[in-house]
Amino acid sequence: MAYSYIKTEKEGSNMKGFFGVQNQGNAFRAFSYPHMSVILIVFLVSILIYRFREQLRENKINRFIRYAMGTILFIQQSLLYLWYHVNGLWSIAVSLPLNLCEAAVILCIVLLLTQSKRVYEVLYFWAMCGVFSAIITPDLGYNFPHFMFYHFFITHGLVVIAVLFMTFVNGYRPQKSSIGRVLIITNLYMIFVAFVNIFTGGNYLFLRQKPSAFSIMDYLGPWPWYILSLEGVALVAFILAYLPFRKEFHKHT
Repeated sequence: MAYSYIKTEKEGSNMKGFFGVQNQGNAFRAFSYPHMSVILIVFLVSILIYRFREQLRENKINRFIRYAMGTILFIQQSLLYLWYHVNGLWSIAVSLPLNLCEAAVILCIVLLLTQSKRVYEVLYFWAMCGVFSAIITPDLGYNFPHFMFYHFFITHGLVVIAVLFMTFVNGYRPQKSSIGRVLIITNLYMIFVAFVNIFTGGNYLFLRQKPSAFSIMDYLGPWPWYILSLEGVALVAFILAYLPFRKEFHKHT
């Protein structure tokens, strides 16, 4: 006996609401219940990773968790490009994975699969200073339960959690010299992206204008001065991100 599935108008509308370009319901509001719930989940998972760090060092468990997080990130990025395609939104000006958080997702996949300490060094500072900031003050036009809400917080949350997993469980640590190296790498990356913006008309890394959502850039002056101000903010943020490891570093030197 054959069964046929006929999509009803209501079901089609629900699918468009979840995966379409229209934002169904209220617009995203920072520190709303869904937003605070996500922050709480990331916080609790981070605590659990630290609490059970010894058990998570077992080879099979460790490998399974790393590969699982890497797979989820890969699937989420693939779904993002599918979302662009389905809704006719793919554009070289906005869809390339060049913003810091999207680049961090790619680096995170590489880190989880290869356990590269050089990748960790860059990703640690990008995650703790950039991705974590994006979780607190998201530049997000879609509210719960839209696909883009899930995508944004799953990818950003997993990047932070993965970095903490490699730190607490696998014993990876940033070095004092990492601050300067990662600042140089970040600036070289910014110069590369600036040229991409010129050729594509994009606003990757918000180098041509500030994000529409509230962010620290609102206090750093107009364009292009906020870009220069961000250099100082990045230096201070990198130093603060390194401080938890300062005493531990000196113990081993």
